Amino acid sequence: MSDRILTVGELRSHLIGLPDDSVVSFSGGLSFYRFKRWGDDEVVLEFGEPQADLSPEFKRRNPHVKVAFIDVDSPVNSDGSISVTVR
Repeated sequence: MSDRILTVGELRSHLIGLPDDSVVSFSGGLSFYRFKRWGDDEVVLEFGEPQADLSPEFKRRNPHVKVAFIDVDSPVNSDGSISVTVR
């Protein structure tokens, strides 16, 4: 599967006609943090949850997982890590 590109024009076409106070929400419990400009023709939408650092071993065992976000209220282990289970 190739990476999906979303253009500003496509996003606008989906939002046209909605009132300015309409809420945009994200599945999976993610929360909006900010938009960040990356050059003249790209903007990045950032989420409020930190992105997990996936080890090479985890990526090898779970090639279907592209990214993982951590709940900021997750319990932290004594070594500073957070336990993650993939079902």
